[in-house]
Amino acid sequence: MDTHILKNIIAVIRTEQERRTSLLNVDDPNFAYDQWLFTDEPFLNEFCLMFLVTLRHQVEREQVGLAARAADRGKEISGQQYQERVKQLQKTNKKGNKNWDWTEINKRLKPESCEKYDFIKALRFLANSYKHDFSMEPDEKLLTSLKLKTGVNYAPLPESDSLRKGFADLIGLGKDAGYCDIAERFVDIANDFVEEVKNRIKLSKVEWGTVSLNPKDFAR
Repeated sequence: MDTHILKNIIAVIRTEQERRTSLLNVDDPNFAYDQWLFTDEPFLNEFCLMFLVTLRHQVEREQVGLAARAADRGKEISGQQYQERVKQLQKTNKKGNKNWDWTEINKRLKPESCEKYDFIKALRFLANSYKHDFSMEPDEKLLTSLKLKTGVNYAPLPESDSLRKGFADLIGLGKDAGYCDIAERFVDIANDFVEEVKNRIKLSKVEWGTVSLNPKDFAR
């Protein structure tokens, strides 16, 4: 994974966070506190949550690519063969939509036996809660993975202090850690997870051959 680009994105969010927190010492204290608590902090938190959702999907793409290279016991394959194997890992469900065949992908990669798997699973539950819950509230699977109480009401994900503390505690940060620190740690966790998966299986080398650099060969 290209962790450099990912951490640069977090650096942009940190810069905006520093800009907004610097205003706390300038404005009227009461107004500044309300502005931070009800507007700025949830806004910045949601930026980080969107980043974590994106990170989750990047991990999925990495897994699909590895699974496509894990079917030939290390035998070299062409770029076309690789692309065909990626397409084979997509199946059409009853609704006519294309979905990744995670049964086959997991069979080839066995990610659940990786040291960082529980962290990646929590990241998946976060992404699902963020994308699919109308009120952006944590679902039971996410709460259980973070060892938080279920059956009680939580604030929406960007506003939930309990959720932030749960994630910080899960990945070994202090409970005062902010979402930028949490997101940055998850980049390292995701990279370690992908590398562990990669090192535990025999992967085929992909021979891409020559690639045209003629602009006419690319749609814009």
